[in-house]
Amino acid sequence: KLTPFGGIFSIMEKFDSMLSPIIDQTLGQRCRSIIGYQYSEIIRSLMSVYFCGGSCVEDVTSHLMRHLSYHPTLRTCSSDTILRAIKELTQENISYTSDKGKTYDFNTADKLNALLIKALVSTGELNEVETYDVDFDHQFLETEKYDAKPTYKKFLGYSPGVAVINDMIVGIENRDGNTNVRFNQKETLERIFKRLEASEIYISRARMDCGSCSEEIVDMVEAHCRHFYIRANRCSSFYDSMFALTGWKTVEINGIEFE
Repeated sequence: KLTPFGGIFSIMEKFDSMLSPIIDQTLGQRCRSIIGYQYSEIIRSLMSVYFCGGSCVEDVTSHLMRHLSYHPTLRTCSSDTILRAIKELTQENISYTSDKGKTYDFNTADKLNALLIKALVSTGELNEVETYDVDFDHQFLETEKYDAKPTYKKFLGYSPGVAVINDMIVGIENRDGNTNVRFNQKETLERIFKRLEASEIYISRARMDCGSCSEEIVDMVEAHCRHFYIRANRCSSFYDSMFALTGWKTVEINGIEFE
């Protein structure tokens, strides 16, 4: 007999067959006892909140457990276990000091970033045959957490660097909200490119805004992709150099003529 959770069970079974092996292989064994929950079971339990339209982790225990327990083989753990495991997977911040003596915290989340790419490969969203375009930018996230710092956008928060292929996040590193976007960006990008290459995912084109316009960042990006597009900083010397060039042509883009 079909139940409202029949479709959810099908999704969970597919999740288990495609992703559980790669999750446990990447994150490692959590419990040696068959009673304890492995990370794949915990992540699947967390995902069931979103599959079922829940609004918080506690919904697993409050509303979903009694329904999900009908599945004959897939186990669902409590919200307390999920939250405890999330804490286990956290990584300590790395503190970098600038030339001016200011300290900024970064979190590279190496193991989870590696899992992110391996999961996309496992599900066929990324493959070794194709080459991809990657976009990188910093996103400012407003939050009132204890370690949030004032951003230039006038609110407290973080400014993680995020790499995206199509609509899929392939790398994310958190950083203090008051960190200059160019500060240690070379190291962040290099880690992201190397993780992709370790899974044999190669980049054809990289696209970034003027927050990535520095010589060391350009040199690093050039070493990891065929082409790159980085918007130059606007300044008077740049305009003088550009308009000193000859041979400008007029072209039409979206019905508008540009020189």
